[in-house]
Amino acid sequence: MTGRALLYGASGYTGRLTAEHLAARGVDLVLAGRDADKLRAVAEPLGLGWRAFDLRSAPTIEAALRDIDVVLHAAGPFRITAAPMIGACLAAGAHYLDLSGEWPVFLEAMALDEVARAAGLMVMPGVGLTIAVTDCLLALAVRRQPDAVKLRLGVSWPEVITRGTMVTAADYIGPETLVRRGGRLEAVPTGALTHAFDFGAGLREATALSWADVVTGQHTTGVGDIEVYSELNWPQRLSYRTSSMAMAITGVRPWRAAGAALAAMWPEGPSAETRGAAGFVMVAEALDPWRRVTRVRMRTLDGYSASVLTAAAAVERVLAGDAWPGFQTPARVFGADFIFGLGCAALDEAPRPLVGETV
Repeated sequence: MTGRALLYGASGYTGRLTAEHLAARGVDLVLAGRDADKLRAVAEPLGLGWRAFDLRSAPTIEAALRDIDVVLHAAGPFRITAAPMIGACLAAGAHYLDLSGEWPVFLEAMALDEVARAAGLMVMPGVGLTIAVTDCLLALAVRRQPDAVKLRLGVSWPEVITRGTMVTAADYIGPETLVRRGGRLEAVPTGALTHAFDFGAGLREATALSWADVVTGQHTTGVGDIEVYSELNWPQRLSYRTSSMAMAITGVRPWRAAGAALAAMWPEGPSAETRGAAGFVMVAEALDPWRRVTRVRMRTLDGYSASVLTAAAAVERVLAGDAWPGFQTPARVFGADFIFGLGCAALDEAPRPLVGETV
């Protein structure tokens, strides 16, 4: 492994955890972010160099990347920060990775595919839980069912949430949810589309939401019909649907303001003990042309611990030369088995009688 990586947003919750992990792995790493004092506090105990700069000036960012081979961008909200960092990477000659789970960021990155290909650089947003873990799960489902014409992804209720995640969620509150149908993105009323998944304790209702895999899943798998669902109990589903109907009348501004106020009061992040006790269960369903269903279920660490492991592995893979020019997704470049062996995810193969069911 040769080359140097830069981690931007290293003083944030996930950024700090990732910096510690990459430093322990011996990666040639530079930490970066806006606040010099916070960066110094993270970098010096790890024996790492650091660079403080914001993302308002393209020449400033490009100068900071002059000796960098790959950037791991971990400073949200990515709807604001991703574009200037991607642009600087393409100008400075660095591959781009990020921890975004915000679906518009993936559309913006896709739009830069030709530019990135011409520069010989890879642009791969979503190397954390979203979408590295979910992308690999969908790819694995299609590998098991090569004739798949539709994919559903179900994600269990998150057991731990950081302040940053809450801020992002508040930004994307809206009356419509994205799905992919016939290869095109379509909007459906928020809360109107539900499906039951077995997360390990019997069937549980889940509600469709705008998840990045709706945008990227076709790029990875070639399947043009994709829906993503989050587990919600009955009161949560009712609240979700009622609030979306109200947003259609009042507009989203007051609801996003309320969400932002709640996020501001949220703890920065869970303790190591809390993370260790948390996790996700994810279920991918691949439907063939006869509506027969192949299901693959997977258990993962909590989103933040999983993201540290997948993002660090992606950085190391790119530094080792495993990078394809243009917009790319983790499973497409690294393979469907990328996340296995990292300690962040394992298949839950029992029970299997549901495989081949027709719905």
